[in-house]
Amino acid sequence: MVDADRRLPAPPPGGAPPARRPRRVALALCCAVALACLVAGCTNDVKLRKAELQQLATLIPGRYDNREQAGAAPEAGADAALELNIVPIYAPFLSDHVFYVQENAFGDPRRVLSQRLFVFDVSGDAAILQRVLGFAEPNRWRDGHLNTDLFKGLMTQDVGVAAGACRLEWTLGAEAFTGKAASPGTCIGASRAELTGRGLTFAEPELRFIRRR
Repeated sequence: MVDADRRLPAPPPGGAPPARRPRRVALALCCAVALACLVAGCTNDVKLRKAELQQLATLIPGRYDNREQAGAAPEAGADAALELNIVPIYAPFLSDHVFYVQENAFGDPRRVLSQRLFVFDVSGDAAILQRVLGFAEPNRWRDGHLNTDLFKGLMTQDVGVAAGACRLEWTLGAEAFTGKAASPGTCIGASRAELTGRGLTFAEPELRFIRRR
């Protein structure tokens, strides 16, 4: 029989022996610090992406055309040249960064080929994402780049996601912004894009637009 004077002290009613409590407290503190660092890191990444998106939003508006590309492929004919106009519009129900994009035949603004909205956001996991939206009544917004006040009447029911359009994730590199679709083979339209101070390029099919203003 163990001598009563040598018995170990019984654990306190509330839980672990006193020797183990500092370890548990230290472990809890470490977990809390790690979580705080993780949250701080994510917050910093989101702030960085938002700053980069602001740069992109400043750079992308303009008037572009691909006449050089069309001229280098005479078999495509003169009608292959395109003009692209991109202007920011106010549509806070979509995002803080929304752009009206109108494409027409170069030199013939009456031949409108497409009208879209480019909508940019920073996701919760700190990525710059671009959606492409279409219009329920395109003619209502025709030539909106010449009169952006037209979009003050834009409402949710006026727009919708362009069927199958690629959703691009944009990143800032040393010399350009680059956009890529996560699954290029499963979407319609440009699955890659590149934006610089000189121009805007879409891939698949490749269209190289040079900035004119």
